[in-house]
Amino acid sequence: MPAGASRYMSTSQSRIPGWCVVAPHDARRLAGQQPGGASRADGALTPGPAPAVINQHLTKSTYAYHELRRMVLDGELKPGSRLPLRELAEHIGLSIQPIRDAIKMLERDGLVEAESHHRATVTQIADSRVTDLLSVRLWLEVLAVQEAVPHHTEASLTAVKQALQAVELTRKTEGDALVSAQATRDLHEAIEAPAPVYLRELISDLWEQLWQTQRRTPWLPLTPVPDRSAHREHKKLVAAVVSGDAQAAAAAMAQHRESTLAAWRKALPASSE
Repeated sequence: MPAGASRYMSTSQSRIPGWCVVAPHDARRLAGQQPGGASRADGALTPGPAPAVINQHLTKSTYAYHELRRMVLDGELKPGSRLPLRELAEHIGLSIQPIRDAIKMLERDGLVEAESHHRATVTQIADSRVTDLLSVRLWLEVLAVQEAVPHHTEASLTAVKQALQAVELTRKTEGDALVSAQATRDLHEAIEAPAPVYLRELISDLWEQLWQTQRRTPWLPLTPVPDRSAHREHKKLVAAVVSGDAQAAAAAMAQHRESTLAAWRKALPASSE
């Protein structure tokens, strides 16, 4: 284990939570740090620095889950690639057992496929499945929006308005596509924040299952029409949420679902070439 790593985790093997709100890469981003560790040119993993402090009571298995999840979502572990237990354990600075536990949790999330007891690979979502998963996620978001609206407060509505402003800023600056995608996700999550926790967890899991595909989808080269349309839909959705009209908000989200699916269907052929 890297020097000092034991300070960030508990040796207790208490029940691992089924959902974790903050992952290691989020903590680094918030602290202005760069993700640690790297892959060599030959694809081998190199040991990373001691992890950022998130929760000093995390078990080793939970920490391994967070770190492997980050590596999958950040593209350090590519879709279809094998997950060698010993190499990953050395890279993260843990024994093999927490890595095994973490892989089981990632399999539950749909990010890893276990082919046998000793072999697992990063899930490679076929383009034909992307729109199916996206369709399900967006239907859940229609429900989440309708459930959330009656429970918004002045503070949560302020967060929604700020999230919309952040989306507008990414449009004006024409920045990185992933930054824009993250701003959009932040807006959706702010709108749906008062919805039932379990519903939001299902939605978040689907966001992340699709994240690898979204990383390789050329959103910015698309024609400006879908982008302007999406922005109008976001403003209409936010207006309905702020006014407290749950039915109008759900209808606006349903309309956004249809146009989002149409944009993905256009983008996916280009992304798979």
